[in-house]
Amino acid sequence: MICLRPAKRMTRFADGGLSSRMRIFKLSDPASDRLKSGSLNLAILAGSFVFSWSALSMALVPLEKPAMADLSLPKITTQVSPDLQIHASGERIAETLAHYSAALQFEKSGKMREALTQFLAVLEVDPANPELAAHTAELAYHYQGRKEAVALLNKAIATRPDEPAAYLNLVRFLNTYISEEPFEANRAKQVLADVVKRFPKRADVCAFASLSFLSQNMRSEAIAVMDQAAKQEVKESAYWLELGRAAQEIWPLAQIEKKADHTSRVNAYFEKALSHAATGKKGETTRIEVAQYYLLTNQLDAARALCELVATQTGNLQARKILFRLYEAAEEKDKALSTLEKIVRDAPTDVEQQHLLVTAYESREMYAKAVPHLEATIQIGGGDAGDYQALGELLLRSQLYDKLIQLSERCVKLYPDNPVFHLHAALAQRSLLRWEKAIQSFERAAEQAESTQAELVNHRFFFQYGLTLERGGRHDEAAKMFEKSITLTPKEELEDAANTLNYLGYMWLNLERNLDKAGELIRKANELQPEKSAYVDSLGWWHFKKGDYPNALKELQRAFALLKNPEPDDAEIIEHIAQVYLKMDDQPKARKFFEKASALQPTDPKLLKRIEDGLKRLPKP
Repeated sequence: MICLRPAKRMTRFADGGLSSRMRIFKLSDPASDRLKSGSLNLAILAGSFVFSWSALSMALVPLEKPAMADLSLPKITTQVSPDLQIHASGERIAETLAHYSAALQFEKSGKMREALTQFLAVLEVDPANPELAAHTAELAYHYQGRKEAVALLNKAIATRPDEPAAYLNLVRFLNTYISEEPFEANRAKQVLADVVKRFPKRADVCAFASLSFLSQNMRSEAIAVMDQAAKQEVKESAYWLELGRAAQEIWPLAQIEKKADHTSRVNAYFEKALSHAATGKKGETTRIEVAQYYLLTNQLDAARALCELVATQTGNLQARKILFRLYEAAEEKDKALSTLEKIVRDAPTDVEQQHLLVTAYESREMYAKAVPHLEATIQIGGGDAGDYQALGELLLRSQLYDKLIQLSERCVKLYPDNPVFHLHAALAQRSLLRWEKAIQSFERAAEQAESTQAELVNHRFFFQYGLTLERGGRHDEAAKMFEKSITLTPKEELEDAANTLNYLGYMWLNLERNLDKAGELIRKANELQPEKSAYVDSLGWWHFKKGDYPNALKELQRAFALLKNPEPDDAEIIEHIAQVYLKMDDQPKARKFFEKASALQPTDPKLLKRIEDGLKRLPKP
């Protein structure tokens, strides 16, 4: 199908704006190009061609499939004047379409004067077409003068006096192209008053008139039109909705000092729309629009009550979507989540709602629940690398490591230049204690990132790489990665720098290698963050390894004092104190601290064994 409609500055009216005698359509661009190239012979259309709609529709098939449009003509009645009759031969239709097609081509190529001639020829067939008359009038104004342009618009009114669009087009023209003649000064105002009087129950007319008056700083006239419209006995909700939209311009709700009064004035129109809305599902469109108005004007309680009513009556999806946001804003998290879950259940192909549910689960740290919904959005919408990366992070947080490895293997093939998926695989393999596979994935990630995504291989990347190497027993290589991490750490990232310094120093302590270097690293970590119990513990343990037990005990007791609420992971600090007392041959205190460490129920098997061995070596009290 082909949609032919006057181009450029045409205005669409609520009733469609096309004459009942004949509809003029606008060729889509591909069809216009074919006309220009000569593949559609206009001479055939203008000659003695025996017309048939099927032949015309075949001739006008565009190269690309545009939006569907109605190409049918209304039935010709006996009331139509003879000069406008469409003869069986179709010559008049063909000729008109030829003029219209030529007009579009001239206009597209910038030949406006020639386009005007063709548009005028079309108007000879259908002078009452309001959109075509308005467009032609603009061209006529520039090439023939204001008088001729106004005459075209007046003719459209005279030909169809019961068509509001024709009057409104004239008003638009008069307000846009203002005459210098005193006689013409009030013409637009007179036409507005006339059209409102003729069509008092047409909401589009009243809204246009009021806003037109407002644009000319004639506020009292604008309010008078709205007040008169409000007195009409119209029982159609659409009428009141249209007025409500205009009312928001007449009485702007953003004026804080007048907000209460203006809100009351505007609400009256929307309340009327609600009172005339059909019951049940037929009236839900009206109720939803009113609810959206309440929402946008921050009348949240009214919006909520209306949406809850609609949701209860018909289960309307849009109402429930609004309710979800209202519940979220009201901090009713459980209610919001329950509402969103039901929305997704009822509309599983709605990608936006699936994404909202993913976000809702993430904010509640319910990562495993978020996974299937992010997967659904990818399946429905065909995800990109960013979507797969987000899914990988969710799987990592959900500890679904095997699934993450499978995803990473797939993504490496889909996006071979993206190192993130190698990194995901590395973290998953490490979590499964597959050290060598994790190290291999880190190596691939580093190689790719250096050439395609340098920002990825930052200090945090090398810390994780070093940690993996250390866990895999490759300590010298791990030390190089930790040192690289320290070098790359920005000065403002004190916490990250101290953590890496301490980790590398503590690694050397446990290996009983490079003790002087370890002490230097640990002291630097304590300088950066002097009140960190873990770093103070490392300093005390360094003294222990050096055989300086008094200083070791001093620092370890300071680390213990920094623990406000000891947790299972803090048991190592207490175990270190016990080990110092054991070396100092203070067995009662050594047992006391071994028992304190055990009471915290640490989960590290190596630490548990050291505590058990220490207790076995000491006599019971």
